[in-house]
Amino acid sequence: MKKAIITDWLDKYGGAERVVTAICEVIDFDYYYAYINKMDPDKQILTFGNKKVDIIQSNWFKNFKPFFRFMMPLFPAVVSTFNRQTKKNQVGLVVSSSWVLSKGYRVGKEKHVCYLQARNFKYVWEEADMYFRGPLKLLSFLKKPLQRFDVRAAANPDILISNSLFVKNWVKEKYNRDSHVIYPPVEVDDFFISDTRDDYFITVGRLEPYKRFDLIVDAFKKNGKRLLVVGDGSVLPKLKKNAGDNIEFLGFKNKSEIKHLLSKARAFVYAGVEDFGIAVVEALASGTPVIAFSGGASKEIIEDQRTGVLYNEQNVTALVDAVNHFETVEENFEAAEIRNKALKFSKQRFQREFLGLINATISNEQKICTAN
Repeated sequence: MKKAIITDWLDKYGGAERVVTAICEVIDFDYYYAYINKMDPDKQILTFGNKKVDIIQSNWFKNFKPFFRFMMPLFPAVVSTFNRQTKKNQVGLVVSSSWVLSKGYRVGKEKHVCYLQARNFKYVWEEADMYFRGPLKLLSFLKKPLQRFDVRAAANPDILISNSLFVKNWVKEKYNRDSHVIYPPVEVDDFFISDTRDDYFITVGRLEPYKRFDLIVDAFKKNGKRLLVVGDGSVLPKLKKNAGDNIEFLGFKNKSEIKHLLSKARAFVYAGVEDFGIAVVEALASGTPVIAFSGGASKEIIEDQRTGVLYNEQNVTALVDAVNHFETVEENFEAAEIRNKALKFSKQRFQREFLGLINATISNEQKICTAN
């Protein structure tokens, strides 16, 4: 049985790419597909489990790499033509990694197992107002047709896997489909508990509007406590402009640097609505309690008052109150207990559950997936 893996686009090496890496470490694929490939060769090798592969990408996107997100109205045609483009490669199993497009892959009678990295195509659902703004607001009439395309695409896979219960519920609501839940792999063994803690709070991530770092900066400007902000993104200039002297922007840091910063922090702070939250798990794996908004998948990861503090309103006042409450109960948190709660999100657990589902999907005579 020949096998293919397909992902939406290859750009930076982040959480979605780590999922692909974990899959490729335990399954040998014959074909590697991407709708667009903007990734440098070293990161490509890392993404595909340290395998040097030839990536087949959509002909549509080859000349539009800097602007491919603006081709959103053409996504239905892109999926259709790419399916025809790869039809000659007869495969029995397709594994897709989807946050927009890949779930739409269907060329024949192949078994298609789709891992939903997030609520899919949020550009036309919850986050539509972030994308259809300015001159693009004139294209707002396309939201409904693109939503219908997204629902049709979600009907293609034989099996849908959601990366959290939060996403599973969203999939049922939007696509009227059931899905399995397999939490993403996190390299929890790479993180450690420090013997000492420093007097700072920390937040880590891509500094983009939907992650609501603005609430964190405003809250700490108000309370005056020391905050380290790790990461880069489009809202960094605005955040710096609004920040007080107690807030330090460290920019991009490599994994080794982040591990040390997390292990020394009093608490990790988060204000967004996450479909899962790898950075949150990494903080827990460092024995560091998390102060987070209770929306999204936070309640699946954080046990309130045991591994962190959850607050129920996504605003500055609620976050300030949560930080104040944390300080009254800070001594009650046990680093070893916090770290232990993170271990259930390990890469080994992900690979075991994913392979089990794959092998249950194909016939017993054709089990071709085995863990290393």
